Amino acid sequence: MSSNLKKTRYRETVSRRGRERLRKANRRFDFCAGALALLILLAMAICFRQEYELGANQPSGFAMWFLLFLAYLPLELVGLVSWLFQAQDSSLMQFLVNHNPPLGLGIFDLGLLAVVWAVIRFYCSRRYGASWVRTAATFLTILAVWGAFQLSCVAAVLIWRGGGFSPLHRHLQREAEPEKVIVISREAPLDKPANPEQVQKNP
Repeated sequence: MSSNLKKTRYRETVSRRGRERLRKANRRFDFCAGALALLILLAMAICFRQEYELGANQPSGFAMWFLLFLAYLPLELVGLVSWLFQAQDSSLMQFLVNHNPPLGLGIFDLGLLAVVWAVIRFYCSRRYGASWVRTAATFLTILAVWGAFQLSCVAAVLIWRGGGFSPLHRHLQREAEPEKVIVISREAPLDKPANPEQVQKNP
């Protein structure tokens, strides 16, 4: 009887500590998810009505790459559905690819973040405990730090240009040189020897 009472008290103590750890882990996870959502919204505002070009010398390219990297998984899922139902030319695909890609990428990023947050917060936290929530919060922290670095690169490029130091990167503003092509004239004889002096004259 006394052993059962001790076991019950021990389980209650562990459950209280577990609930406290889970509460702290959930609080940190919510903060990381909110910070990542804020960074996504800032990236969408930076890239709004900007040309979708990752290789050009544009400050918005850093934010555009941040949105694209997070949207790869939902884009693959949408691409699979579009492929199965032959909807490559649908209005949704045209909107994502041609009309306003940054807005579409941001919507996919926020949707994926909402799904991950709901699964971790309401399923994994209750089934697997605080360790899973802490691990998920660590991954979100890595993504948030990387996103903050990308947006800081946007600010650095804007300050560089506005501060008058862009001539130091003048090589980035030069147009690409055309490829060198050797043109052979059709009027030139094809059987002309390379060195006429070496040709022996017939007597």
